Amino acid sequence: MKTCIVIGAHGFIGSAIVAEAQQRGYAVTAVDRDNYEAQRGASATLLINANGNSRKFIDERDPAQGFELSVSSVLNALLDFKFDQYIQISSGAIYPREDNPQHNREDTPLQPAGMSPYGFHKWLAEQLVRHHAPRHLIVRLGGVVGPRLRKNALFDLLTGNPWFVHPDSEFQYMDTRDLARALFTLHESQLPAGTLLNLSARGTISVRRMAEIANVSIPESALACPQLRAELNVERAASLLPLPSTEETIRRFIADVHSGDITLS
Repeated sequence: MKTCIVIGAHGFIGSAIVAEAQQRGYAVTAVDRDNYEAQRGASATLLINANGNSRKFIDERDPAQGFELSVSSVLNALLDFKFDQYIQISSGAIYPREDNPQHNREDTPLQPAGMSPYGFHKWLAEQLVRHHAPRHLIVRLGGVVGPRLRKNALFDLLTGNPWFVHPDSEFQYMDTRDLARALFTLHESQLPAGTLLNLSARGTISVRRMAEIANVSIPESALACPQLRAELNVERAASLLPLPSTEETIRRFIADVHSGDITLS
């Protein structure tokens, strides 16, 4: 029987991974903070750790807490559970530049001393995975949307929150459901041990274009906000599996919100 442990099973990304694993016939051990101690010592053929902190402000405000959430928690998972293969959800924040895909390929030289506290903690977690789990896959993510979305420019746009970025800002988004499918496709394709991949949808979309698709007016105050850009190089991932475009991803997500299939709060 195929077995899978998911750490952070009820979170934004983890819940999509659990749903995909069950659909593929895996017996899933769903682990979260409430049952962690009870599940400690569980074993499976695959462990996916989707438990890392995604709130960058925590690492800036309180680096010790950020370290606990993104580094210590990873070490605990590596030592507390038994598995044959381990998948670590990491972040493109590790790279010196997230805005230009020519500067954030998987083989881009890294500069730990120059990383943000958030990126540095993600990098440290990766080193622990490499040391303790020889048969591992590390995926560095860009922006993410999906059921249970609680933050980002698209969330603000759809919920009427204040905008914090200029409408000409460009972002790259992958749906958590596509992400979960990609993780299991990669796992089942038997990639070489120690594979590292950037994983996101192809290309970017502007906030202005998202507003057009959602039929939302651009607030005048947004014109004074900073213009940002984020795009990971996903050429390696695209050579291994089909990736949707970011615009396709956003169109589908907005349609799901408008139809009521996804509720934002």
